[in-house]
Amino acid sequence: MSYAAVAQQGLKAVDESDWDKAVEKLSEALRSSQNPAWLIARSKALAGLGRPEASLEDADLAWHMAVQRSKRELMASAQYRRGVAYFQLKQYANADYCLLHCMRLTKGGLAVPKEDPFLQHVDENGFWTRSADDAVKAAQQEEAGKKKLSDALQGAGENDPLRARMREWRMASTIAIQALKAMEKLPADDAARKLTTTLIPEQKDLVNHAPEKATSAESATTNAAPAKAAPAVPKAVDPNEPPFRMQDFQSDRNISVSIFSKGVDKEKLQVQFSENSVHLDPLVYSSGEQKEFHLDLWGEIDPSNSKYIVTPNKVELSLAKKTIGRWPAVQADGAPKKAPLPKPDVAAAGSVDSSPKAVDTKPTTVYPTSSRTGPKNWDQVGAEENSDDEKDVNAFFKKLYKGATPEQQRAMMKSFTESNGTSLSTNWDDVKDKKVATVPPDGVEAKKWD
Repeated sequence: MSYAAVAQQGLKAVDESDWDKAVEKLSEALRSSQNPAWLIARSKALAGLGRPEASLEDADLAWHMAVQRSKRELMASAQYRRGVAYFQLKQYANADYCLLHCMRLTKGGLAVPKEDPFLQHVDENGFWTRSADDAVKAAQQEEAGKKKLSDALQGAGENDPLRARMREWRMASTIAIQALKAMEKLPADDAARKLTTTLIPEQKDLVNHAPEKATSAESATTNAAPAKAAPAVPKAVDPNEPPFRMQDFQSDRNISVSIFSKGVDKEKLQVQFSENSVHLDPLVYSSGEQKEFHLDLWGEIDPSNSKYIVTPNKVELSLAKKTIGRWPAVQADGAPKKAPLPKPDVAAAGSVDSSPKAVDTKPTTVYPTSSRTGPKNWDQVGAEENSDDEKDVNAFFKKLYKGATPEQQRAMMKSFTESNGTSLSTNWDDVKDKKVATVPPDGVEAKKWD
């Protein structure tokens, strides 16, 4: 099998969240070609396995490979993966810095500008000064223009390049807000507040992150009579250790739990939700045995609004919390339960930190918005796009874009993007050789996005 075919297997495994297989296959392919897209995919898989240092190494190398191939979209994705890795490492200033560069690249910025526009957020002592409020305001301004363009692109398909850039900008913005919120809870002199990374990461050699396999020499037998083997000593089993690897992610209202069990038959699996537990029968244990598994939960759930899906490598539970707030852990530990923590500190770039934290009684922060749906909870920005149609104007945009020629569509994308949503032209000859200026409505001041 060619290395390209092996890489495709690895990419498919990433899509299926089969992180171990993804790392194995992509590592094999990368030995033949250091393709930046494969490095980015392996970085994601390593993050899913809770290996942020290794994920960062791949993201750093992916950036250099993308620059060599002049692939701007992959440069942006590499910066995004760098940001996620730093976020998992709890280096919040570094995370926000890389995510800002990701967002800048999705908007057409230079790969390496003459002056770094984000060093303005570093004070004289090297501490990062950008706040969560700054990030939220930037997201609000960006969303106002992108909502109309997103509706206009309804007929363009999910793989449209402009739509993909919008999606990556939104994901980067979401994690940046969470990183800054987490940073603001740290002491003023905490090391996580210092910027220690750079736009251009250090270039290192490719590392093989796949688990090593036994060599043929180790497994080869000889003609010599083997010595009598000593009786095998059974491995001690920790009764408190869960039989499956689990990952969880939670918001105020829901908690998602992935139980890694390969080969579960979705036709046979029976899942019973109760207020304090979930019962699954049967799951496939590491020994190959199929039997039931009972998960006692830290908090109470609403069984009627909880659900599950089965993939080739895991069972994913989506549990609706009965009481709004954050759980300090998924499983019950037998200790008396306290009230849920009111809101999550971090979004899942990997597993949620389940260590208990001090209870914060403040309600989830919402910010003013021009949206018809009222104030937004920016902890959940990017979870999904608003599907409500703003009938009059947006229907016009959809109809106009769908019925336009490719040249007219190109003119619409260029004019709308460059003008920050304030101008729309269908004349390519008019806009192709110039930058379309921002023309804000009367009484509104246009500010430069940094």
